[in-house]
Amino acid sequence: MYKGMRGETVLFIEAPRLCRTVSSIFQAVGVAGAVSDVIADSLVDANLEGHDSHGVVRVVEYLDKISGGEINPLAEPEIVSETPTTMRVDGNQGFGQLVAAWTMERLINKADAHKLAMGGIFHCGHVGRAGTYPTMAAIRGMVSLVFVSGGGSKPRVTPFGGRRPVFGTNPIAAAVPVADGAPIVLDFSTSVVASGKIRHILDKGEKLPSGWILDQDGNPSRRAQDYYDGGMLLPAAAHKGYALGLLVEVLGGLLTGAGSLALPDSGYEVGNGMFIIVLNVNAFRAPETLATQVKELCNVIKATPALEEDGQVLLPGEPEHQIRKERSAEGIPVPVKTWSAIEAAAKKLGVDMS
Repeated sequence: MYKGMRGETVLFIEAPRLCRTVSSIFQAVGVAGAVSDVIADSLVDANLEGHDSHGVVRVVEYLDKISGGEINPLAEPEIVSETPTTMRVDGNQGFGQLVAAWTMERLINKADAHKLAMGGIFHCGHVGRAGTYPTMAAIRGMVSLVFVSGGGSKPRVTPFGGRRPVFGTNPIAAAVPVADGAPIVLDFSTSVVASGKIRHILDKGEKLPSGWILDQDGNPSRRAQDYYDGGMLLPAAAHKGYALGLLVEVLGGLLTGAGSLALPDSGYEVGNGMFIIVLNVNAFRAPETLATQVKELCNVIKATPALEEDGQVLLPGEPEHQIRKERSAEGIPVPVKTWSAIEAAAKKLGVDMS
């Protein structure tokens, strides 16, 4: 049931109901039930942690990609080359969440046996929230880094000092185990913001913060629609984000064979390229020693006096834990425009929304 409205543009919807609805919609277009559940859980989980840009706002986008042939819901990942410590995976344009998790599981097993593992994925649909995958390794006591390139049919991020888009949002994610606690999880786009956040703000009818986008003529803008009318995202942290975005383009795109949005002859297809590193801590230290020292380091950080009187210093991943707790209790805020689009898709497909 609805949890009620706050303001005029947002509905609060319980996570289980949202999962059931999204899974039913994908099943209605021929996606297997188990696969639909995985995709629905992935999207709703992103919402639960406050990453609305990677949440249910993507449902209609995924449906369009299925109907347009950009996502093959029946595809299975395929290893095209492999050594004891490496693997290269063709996702065959399957759902990115399935391909990425499938690959990460196998890399964790390799790192367990050989201390280090690296993998590359190409021909892969949108992988969702990048931080999901290194967290899988951290839960097993390992350290992992992930580099995700590409995504869309055209570039969306301009290099520092430029006024023409060249890259995708090219996120980087990493996770580190912590003794007696949740892992430290870093997950951020190398653009100033993930493009899905602009869609979320557009759906809420709000203005963008300053410094997020340029319009099609290279002028700063706060109109979300200007981004979709030929505009572009700026890199995070100016030249630093641009440099990181370039690194991700090389590792996630060119090294894996997924190609680059900027190079028409590189073999790029709509979707993500992904480069993964998994490090078994016991190649260097006893895992429990590292995890304990990381915990001690976290305690020092948490004890740092905050700038604001009632504030606190948060660890990477901690805001997500807090948001998950709130949204699990109160419901997930979904913009009315997003929910209306989901309702329209469900009605068209004959899905019961009750």
